[in-house]
Amino acid sequence: MLSMDPVERAEREREMIRRHQGLGLIPENATVEDILGLSVQDIMERRLQTVVFRRGMAKSLFQARQLITHGHIAVDGRKVKAPSYMVTREDESNLDYAESSPLNARDHPLRQDLSPMDMRGGQQVE
Repeated sequence: MLSMDPVERAEREREMIRRHQGLGLIPENATVEDILGLSVQDIMERRLQTVVFRRGMAKSLFQARQLITHGHIAVDGRKVKAPSYMVTREDESNLDYAESSPLNARDHPLRQDLSPMDMRGGQQVE
């Protein structure tokens, strides 16, 4: 990118920043240097498997992976069976159990063992 025309380079940098912001990897006021500073850990935190576990929808990363591959997790109402799916900021608010999954029922035994979490905001509920 350094050898590009300055106008084209600036346009490509803006697009790259927007794409990484959409994935939730960098903050709103980030620069290209922030992208260069990303670590593998930053990227792993945006995987569906990790987000499901962090939101309290599974007891472990292994269980989160099982729930995903068995079709129990939906993003925006659509089943996602790939634990490596990159969750965008927009997707994060639309993450829930799949409509057809038995886990969709709040009284399911697996959900009873989890800490009570509000699935939309990650806040503890009473």
